[in-house]
Amino acid sequence: MTTTAGVRGLLRDAQFLRVWLVGIFSGVARWLEMLVAGVYAFDTTGSPFLVALLVILRMAPLVVLGSIVGTFADRLPPKLLLSLTMAGAMLVSGSVFVLFLTGHDSYWVVAFASFVSGLVWTTDMPLRRRVLGDIAGMERVSVAMGLDAASNNGTRMLGPLLGGLIFQWLGAGGAYLLSTALYAACVGLLIFLTVKTGHAAATRAASRVLDDLRAGFAYVAHNRDVLRIMLVTIVFNLWGFPFLAMIPVVGRDELQISASLIGGLTALEGGGAFLGALIIASRVRIASYRRLYYFGMLGYLFAAFTAGWMMDVVPMALVFVVVGLCAAGFSTMQSTLIYTVAPPEMRGRLFGVLVICIGSGLVGFANIGLMGELFGGSTAMRIVAAEGIVPLLLIGLGWRELWARGTFDKGAS
Repeated sequence: MTTTAGVRGLLRDAQFLRVWLVGIFSGVARWLEMLVAGVYAFDTTGSPFLVALLVILRMAPLVVLGSIVGTFADRLPPKLLLSLTMAGAMLVSGSVFVLFLTGHDSYWVVAFASFVSGLVWTTDMPLRRRVLGDIAGMERVSVAMGLDAASNNGTRMLGPLLGGLIFQWLGAGGAYLLSTALYAACVGLLIFLTVKTGHAAATRAASRVLDDLRAGFAYVAHNRDVLRIMLVTIVFNLWGFPFLAMIPVVGRDELQISASLIGGLTALEGGGAFLGALIIASRVRIASYRRLYYFGMLGYLFAAFTAGWMMDVVPMALVFVVVGLCAAGFSTMQSTLIYTVAPPEMRGRLFGVLVICIGSGLVGFANIGLMGELFGGSTAMRIVAAEGIVPLLLIGLGWRELWARGTFDKGAS
């Protein structure tokens, strides 16, 4: 079966299509709000650290609730959990819009909305993507995750672009109105979801959540391959992903450009990631998921370091496209690797551990926020990217499966 045929088959599956569209709508809302919140925060406070703090609040639920959500993914109906989080996000975004409309907006209102958005984000890996994999089945999981990664990267392009334009046209309140509508669409899609996902609760009803948490972390600790997959994710979230928080700071403070242009710059990073994911999805077979995952991350850090040297809009825009292209290898393979290397009864818990690793971005955003406060946005980009290259190289040196030759990864198709 070719990749193209696999994509068409998945998109003809109404259940897969609904869950996939939930990812698109919630992703656009997430990235739209992240851009708008950052620009609003810098315009209001003038502080790079307070801009980064918004992303820290967005990441906090990943640390606190990541593995817990992962264990519930093995126990409770994913439809129920997803519907509750999307409905909650809809209500909060709608409330924020009303506060902006009535002139009661403030930095801390936006901060609270960022935290709630983080709660929604926490459900994406262990719930929504888990359901996608179950619907697709093992034979089509790499196609399903590749398609989802491509669309997720597309939301990283569309969300900031819409956010910048709407911020310039209607202000931050207009952006939150759009995110309210997007979350409402997610709730509507989930109401008609009928897929039944198998989970371990049927055979392990007596086990406790803490036991599941320990089981997930124990599996990672004793499997060196999975451990390195998780470590690369930690490197990305400590020293890679945080550079995006400095784009509004650099745009406003150093480049002196409008919100719509800042949104356009951020969208180029997402556009590069979208293009890269499409290129990956067009491949019939990928010899090594791990190499694409690891070297995509390494290229990302080098490109992010280069972006910190760009003092004009056009060269920075070109570098952002390269950053996105490199991000595609990492983001496409992240979920695919976990799904293919984990036994079925461990997938929910390992996705939960993965969410915890993503939550390490709390420290990363605090770091880049402090660097931005002390040295400025562009210098902070360079410092943080350089910090990440060293541990990533060390991870790669001891990764036996990364350097194995002559075989295809399990699950490659």
